[in-house]
Amino acid sequence: MVKIGMARPKKSEMGTIPTKEKILNEAMKLFAQLSYDAVSIRNITKSLGLNEASLYNHYNSKEELLNAIFEKMNEDLIKPGFSAPPAEYFKNMENFALADFLIEGAKVFFDRADEKTHYTWRILISHQFRFDSARDSVRNYLLDAPCLFFSELLSSLKQADKIKKDIDCEIAGRMLAAIFYDYSFRENLNLNWNEDKGDFSKLCREIELFSQFVE
Repeated sequence: MVKIGMARPKKSEMGTIPTKEKILNEAMKLFAQLSYDAVSIRNITKSLGLNEASLYNHYNSKEELLNAIFEKMNEDLIKPGFSAPPAEYFKNMENFALADFLIEGAKVFFDRADEKTHYTWRILISHQFRFDSARDSVRNYLLDAPCLFFSELLSSLKQADKIKKDIDCEIAGRMLAAIFYDYSFRENLNLNWNEDKGDFSKLCREIELFSQFVE
C-alpha cells in the first residue's frame, strides 16, 4: 500500500490496467461464468472495488458492455487472424505445401486464443438466441469472416499457381472454414465445460485431406 506523502509512482512502475479495461475484463468473466442476466452493474463494480459511477464513466449500460466484449474479440483476434496475403506473396515460394501452410497458420491462430477468448466464446454461444449483438457476432466473426478469408486465400493461391485452376475458391473456402470451425467449436466446448483440449491432430488430418483435393 502506498503511504501518504510518498512520491506517486510512474505508470510504468505501477503496472496497472486502465479502469475501462478492468471493467470490461471483469464483466466478461462474470457474464461467462454466471450469465448476463445473473450479473448486475453492482456485481461488476463490487468485484473490482469500484463505485457504480466509475463504470458509467466508461459504459452507459450493461448491454453496451456486452457489445464491447464482442467488438474486442473482433479487434484482437478476428481482424488480425483473417487477413489473406496477395498472390504475389506465394508466387516465388518454392516447394510450397498447402497443408503445412494451413497447419502452421492454425497453430499461430489458436495459440493466440487466451482465457478472454474462451470467455467471449462462451458468452456468444450462450446468448446468441437472445441478443442481436451476440447473434450478429456469431454470424459475422465466427462464420462469415473465416469463409471470406479462406476464399480469398485460395483465390490468391490459385493466381499464384499453387492450387488447381478449376477449383471454385468460394465453395472450397467454405469447406475449409467448416473444418476450422468444427475444431474451434469442439475445442472451446471442451475448454469451457470439460476443461480438456481439442484434438489438433484431427484438424491436421482433415487439412491434409483437403489439401490433396485442391492441389
